Amino acid sequence: MLQDVRICLRNLLRVPLLTVTVVLTVGLGIGATTVIFSAVNAALLRPLPYADPDGLVRIFTDAPPNKFPFSVADYLALQAQQTRFEQIAGYSSRAMAFTDGTAAERLRGRAVSWTYFALLGIKPAIGRDFTESDGRPGNPPAVIVSDGFWQRRLGGRSDVIGKPVRLDGSDYELAGVLPRAVGPLEQAQEFFVAAQWDAPPRKGPFFITVLGRLKDASARTAAADQLRAINRRIFPLWRASYQDEKATWSMMALKTHVTGDVATIAGLALAAVGLVWLIACTNASNLLIARVTSRRRELAVRAALGASRARVIRHLLVESGLLAIGAVLAGIALAWAGVELLRTFGAAYFPRTQEITFDRRVQWLLAAVTAASGLLFGLIPAVHGTGGPVDESLRSMGRSSTGSAGVRRLRRVLVGSQFAIATPLLVIAGLLIASLNELRRVDLGFDTHNVISGGIQLPTAQYREPERVVQFWEELQRRVATLPGVSVVAFADGRPPNDVGNFNNFDLEDFPTPPGQSQPVTPWVAVTPEYFRLLGLPLLQGRIFDERDGIGPNEEVVVVDRAWTKRFFPNASAVGKRFREGGCTRCPWTTVVGVVSEVKYAGLDKPDEGTVYSPMGGRGSQNPRRFRYIVLRTASDALTMLPVVRQVVHELDPSLPFSDVATMGELVERSLQRPRSLSILIGALAAVALVL
Repeated sequence: MLQDVRICLRNLLRVPLLTVTVVLTVGLGIGATTVIFSAVNAALLRPLPYADPDGLVRIFTDAPPNKFPFSVADYLALQAQQTRFEQIAGYSSRAMAFTDGTAAERLRGRAVSWTYFALLGIKPAIGRDFTESDGRPGNPPAVIVSDGFWQRRLGGRSDVIGKPVRLDGSDYELAGVLPRAVGPLEQAQEFFVAAQWDAPPRKGPFFITVLGRLKDASARTAAADQLRAINRRIFPLWRASYQDEKATWSMMALKTHVTGDVATIAGLALAAVGLVWLIACTNASNLLIARVTSRRRELAVRAALGASRARVIRHLLVESGLLAIGAVLAGIALAWAGVELLRTFGAAYFPRTQEITFDRRVQWLLAAVTAASGLLFGLIPAVHGTGGPVDESLRSMGRSSTGSAGVRRLRRVLVGSQFAIATPLLVIAGLLIASLNELRRVDLGFDTHNVISGGIQLPTAQYREPERVVQFWEELQRRVATLPGVSVVAFADGRPPNDVGNFNNFDLEDFPTPPGQSQPVTPWVAVTPEYFRLLGLPLLQGRIFDERDGIGPNEEVVVVDRAWTKRFFPNASAVGKRFREGGCTRCPWTTVVGVVSEVKYAGLDKPDEGTVYSPMGGRGSQNPRRFRYIVLRTASDALTMLPVVRQVVHELDPSLPFSDVATMGELVERSLQRPRSLSILIGALAAVALVL
């Protein structure tokens, strides 16, 4: 065998162009396969990086076709009455302004129950975990920060533990710092404050994602039964503020919650990369058939000197094996680069891309693909090239190097199979690109040019009085509106095409929701009256609300769009119609006062099912919004106004960060990240297949 290896190495070195071509061709297929499988392995096959991950579940309110988070009332009831879970925990998204005397920064984080890290088995790298005292309403607030934030803004110093950190104008005790390596739920989060959830006056709102750790991972059915029983037991307690009898409590594996729809995307990507690998092996097989055909004289002489056909085939398979080893080495090098590209372009579809490693499962794949590649592109040339009588092979010396009619026919079959394999991949790539282009052409409902927006959060500690909140927003709007080049200024708590202020369920006065059915849900955006003029939305019926609307306790008004009217009142005017939001029977009626044209809020790929616009709350309001996007339409390039607007915000309050600034065009591109990433991925594989 060693002699065969030495001879085969010499033979391959005599034909460097063929050797390099085969190694790179198959290496490209192996590298692509390794990259995609590594991503699938990290996302789907590898356990979540938490303690005993099989026992972790997400608990939610199931109101088909929707799955809702819990309310504080739900969470506290579950915590008090459940017996099937070792522990439960909850979290909600939170954005807070960090100030340290230098530049203010808006951070992305979460409010979590004090049990959160204990449930997941996460221990702070330095400092302490939350305690029950941290979650008790009225106690001093505490925060745990990410390693990245600790290094970036706190200097990575251990002496900051126990010291105050200024968030939203209040001091939080820095309890601890998370390890550098965290799970998918903690990635991209910079802080975790201990939530202090107190008994609420009503059932809603619903914003808490609830996690549970089962006492017995095999007793899921019993745990699910108990969830439904508790939900039925507490439903009558909140009948005055919640009437959705169809909604029940259910659960899913935490891994399913984390991965979402990635299984479908993973299947498509694996199928695509498998086709690329087959094309690479078929191409290499074709090249080796040509090589064997040119060596028929040599092989015939060896057979005439007594070498058996099996001996000759073994020799050729050793050559193929050496080529496969070279290909896998090239594939590993390509895979390292490919993983970095996937982290950039594939993170929208593959969760946990930062956890991609070449672990034992990937190593077994490489070994299997190497062996399969060597056999796939080596066996056909070896068997076909050693067939036929020896004397016929010797008589063929001097004939065309293209070989016999049978050889030419086989090579045509292999070439045809490459096209057959590549065709579906090219078709899928074409369809994805066409779909992406269709999304780009979707009408948002308004002119997106020269529109820019950015978010501002007023900390409650500094802006506790409603009058001060309103005064700040009024002064900001007044100053920005007088800037040269600014046409219109408005505020909103959501931005098209897929940043909705909220999704609310409601009950129409004219058509109450029948018992056993879920209430309708629609996007809900709080705006100032100028917002409609800024977007250029024509008033179709009724009127636009003004700053006086929504101030009194029984004067709730909204403007709806045409799609909402068609959905609920296709044969009548929606103006004057009333509903109660959130299933709250004690809440005042909300009256529709106007109808405007549609704007895409729920996504470019979603049908228009209607949007509700409510007043932001002006002077006299008891609950004006503390977070708002300031939205500008300018006479020229909107980006040129950004430094001036930042300066105005800084002059009004230097502690406020002006964050998440984007033009409307940039927001559209953000919304296309997922389909664009998939198109790039499948398109790149199709391009590789076409080149091969």
